[in-house]
Amino acid sequence: MGRRGWWTLGSGLLAGLLYGVSGAPGYTWAHFGADGGDFLAAAVTNGVPHPPGYPLYTLLLQGWLALSGWVSPDSSPAWRGNLFSGLCAALSVSLTGWLLPRLRLPLRAVRSSSMVALVAVAWAVAPLLWDQATITEVYALHSLLVVGLVGLALGHRPADPRRRAQLFGLVLGLGLAHHMTVVLVLPALAYGLWHVEPGARRLSFWGWVAAGTLPGLALYLRIPWAAQLQPPSPVNWGWPTTWEGFWWLVSGAAYRDYLFAFTSPWSLVRLSRWAQILADQYTPVGLALVLAGLYRWDRDMPWLRNLVLLWTLPITAYMVSYNTVDSEVYLLPVVWWMALLLAEGLVEVRAWLVARFPRGTGSWSVWAGAGLAALLLLTALRWPQHSLRGDREAEDFIAQVAAVLEPNSILFSQSDQETFALWYGAWARGDLLDTAPGTVLLNVSLFQFSWYPELMAALYPQVPGIRSGSAGAVLSANAGVRPIYFAEPLDLVPGDRLEPVGPIWRYRPP
Repeated sequence: MGRRGWWTLGSGLLAGLLYGVSGAPGYTWAHFGADGGDFLAAAVTNGVPHPPGYPLYTLLLQGWLALSGWVSPDSSPAWRGNLFSGLCAALSVSLTGWLLPRLRLPLRAVRSSSMVALVAVAWAVAPLLWDQATITEVYALHSLLVVGLVGLALGHRPADPRRRAQLFGLVLGLGLAHHMTVVLVLPALAYGLWHVEPGARRLSFWGWVAAGTLPGLALYLRIPWAAQLQPPSPVNWGWPTTWEGFWWLVSGAAYRDYLFAFTSPWSLVRLSRWAQILADQYTPVGLALVLAGLYRWDRDMPWLRNLVLLWTLPITAYMVSYNTVDSEVYLLPVVWWMALLLAEGLVEVRAWLVARFPRGTGSWSVWAGAGLAALLLLTALRWPQHSLRGDREAEDFIAQVAAVLEPNSILFSQSDQETFALWYGAWARGDLLDTAPGTVLLNVSLFQFSWYPELMAALYPQVPGIRSGSAGAVLSANAGVRPIYFAEPLDLVPGDRLEPVGPIWRYRPP
């Protein structure tokens, strides 16, 4: 292994160490991590998580939980899920270092192994990736797949263009089976292939790409297979045993109202947030270096500038128009290019200085070392903000609920945070139902979908009113029969009928 290989391996190991040490010790709500309870409960019960179903991630998470559980049987599923995210993110860092010298791009930042390491480390410590590497979420794996697509599209050409098309299609299919937003980078990748791969200018090339996606897309068959298992998993979004349920799930019908759901002033707020996120990754000084690198591409390689713009604009438009609190994580592929442009900008600044001060400007290694030192110092300063080493808020919530919940209770919830924490405690970790056996967990918001009361009726046929399709009907039919709790005060009941008990509220019927 040459020096460049050691730098690549070292950057990945450094990233893995950072993520492992700063990762959450269990289930967490931090860094938009509430969905982790849904993913873990679905994986443990062989169910289907929220739209679009994430078949690739669910299968990999199931395999990882089984393997890591065999190695560390006393560890919690959430801690192992967090490690899986850290592993995927660290692999994306190593893959970045390995790919950069192999890209068919005239990059000055890859002329030395230390500059390659600078790009890999910049990507590793970017707050957006760091945060997602410390929780159970899908975006670390998404980043790994996107980096792989860049390598297959812009790397050195195989002898047979058909082989490139098939490999590119295979990873693209896996990306589509993981997170649909991979389509946002396709215009840029197609544009890049058009420039570096002569075969991409033939229609047959794209036919082989389409054929290559089929194995990945076939993973969606896991969804109806898992949904029809008996007894059904309690985590079964859309209960996709029918085509209608399957399409509701994979098309993301439940989230369509979030797209373009803003007014003109709100769009300005979102654009402001977009700019703030990008500036926060490497500080305003780092952003200036990124822009310097982009200036160099604009001056010397307009097609590469166009590629970056084609990459950035669709992702930005989606992030700004998708009105959710966590849509900023979709900018991860943009941050990857920023890490490369940061090094290119550093090279551009050095070239400017060499032209004016030929002596004493310093070697590539000196500049790369200074950049690495600055990144490591920045990481140390950001440690209190991004490390989840001591985070136990969500785990404490589950433990406190278990301490006050009575057997055979009905527990209503509405928000994702409380709902997914309860699902994790009941169906992934299991101790919530161990202390309160027979408890029925119901989400008030999901009663608006026809599949949800049907699934609940299949799971809890003994609960009166469960088939009515109304949370209010379930409440009325069970008041005075079962203990009833609410994870949060809801409009379903008057406030004076709720008595706080630990972190939840007990319902007192009239």
